[in-house]
Amino acid sequence: MILDFVKFINTAMRKRIDWFVEEQDYRDLGMTWMSQGNRGNFTERWLDKFTKNGVCHFMNDDERRIYNQAKLPNYWRFYQELIEYRFNSDGFRAPEFDTIDWKNSYVILGCSHVFGIGNPYQDTIGEFLSEELSAPVINLGVYGAGFEVIYNNFLKQIRTYGKAKGYFFHWSYPNRKINVLNYFYDDDNNYKDYWDRRDEVPGTTSAKEFSDEYLNNQMYKRNIIFHSVREILKDTYYSEVKEPRTWTIHEDKKDCAITVKLPEGIDVGHVDGTWIDYPDEYKSWYINEVCARDIVKYNKYDGPKGSHFGREVNKLLAKYFISEGVNGNHK
Repeated sequence: MILDFVKFINTAMRKRIDWFVEEQDYRDLGMTWMSQGNRGNFTERWLDKFTKNGVCHFMNDDERRIYNQAKLPNYWRFYQELIEYRFNSDGFRAPEFDTIDWKNSYVILGCSHVFGIGNPYQDTIGEFLSEELSAPVINLGVYGAGFEVIYNNFLKQIRTYGKAKGYFFHWSYPNRKINVLNYFYDDDNNYKDYWDRRDEVPGTTSAKEFSDEYLNNQMYKRNIIFHSVREILKDTYYSEVKEPRTWTIHEDKKDCAITVKLPEGIDVGHVDGTWIDYPDEYKSWYINEVCARDIVKYNKYDGPKGSHFGREVNKLLAKYFISEGVNGNHK
């Protein structure tokens, strides 16, 4: 109760711009981070129910629910392994930005797949890239982000710290939508200015938000952003994945960039049916390596549904990023 009151007071101290009256005074607002929930930005509160002292163990209700229901088989790795999500003061799963040697570090940007929902930090795409590159890879993944948020943070990073050694873009789904609610600022500079936003995601947002007109506009903006990034980085190493639907465990799906190989001793014939008939070796591999912890649903007949990428997929994505890099060698 006291914490909520303090947050209310701190939010009330912030000022919103009245664009009809003050527009001429705020035509150049600079760049602000769009993140998971900046610790100085008290209206970005949704993360607070999971977070204490900058650390949380569950990023969303799906993670908490499936974990507490304990419906998965006893060989699920997360019965034993605890995940810690640690945030810097700008709301990212990364070191404090002022401590980073950006010229000798790489940056990865994307949505929750890059952030690493349901994965220990060492199992994120960025950390597998770091192993491949023998260099730091700074995680600028944001839960629920669309490509505008990714682009915003890309520009903010360059404007604030200069270009990094290289960039990896895991672009989000093209139909994600950002609603920018207002710009908050503090004349006393006690808190960081920021754009208050709401990320609209198909499946959790009313379908009427996603019209043909909206999708046309999104595809246009997406195209402009793609070409802007390529121009800005024309002399800098970078690699990109156009959207998250990039992998399969079926080798006949040629439209997917990555094929996740079945574990040794398991072939397609073993998994040609329903989950309940699959061998335990396959089930254990799938829920522990292909799926992240945030499995939305599970039952013994249909298996797991709805998780983010697990560490095996993340590891292969890191290799794919490097194989597709342009503008020089990553070394």
